[in-house]
Amino acid sequence: METNDKLLKDFFGEYKQEISNNGFSQRVMRKLPEQADHGWIVWVFAAIGMAISFYLGITFGLVQQILTILQHVPYYYLLGGVFCFPLLGTAGFYLSQNKNYRVI
Repeated sequence: METNDKLLKDFFGEYKQEISNNGFSQRVMRKLPEQADHGWIVWVFAAIGMAISFYLGITFGLVQQILTILQHVPYYYLLGGVFCFPLLGTAGFYLSQNKNYRVI
């Protein structure tokens, strides 16, 4: 597989031809329409989903069950979880702002 890749790179490297642009790319980019930012729709649907989840949680008593469970959890577990929020929030903010990241 590697020898085939090397042969292809060598072949295309030898016979590479440059095509003159003559400003074609800039003319095309100027004629493209501006794209509107539709990022707000994610936040709207997230808020709607959270509201529906909270409503269903109250309706079926899930919120009360969760509060009952949390009363029996040691405080240092809760504090550890709360102290992780800034780290996760910062990582999430960084990943949402930086569009050129790689996971692996």
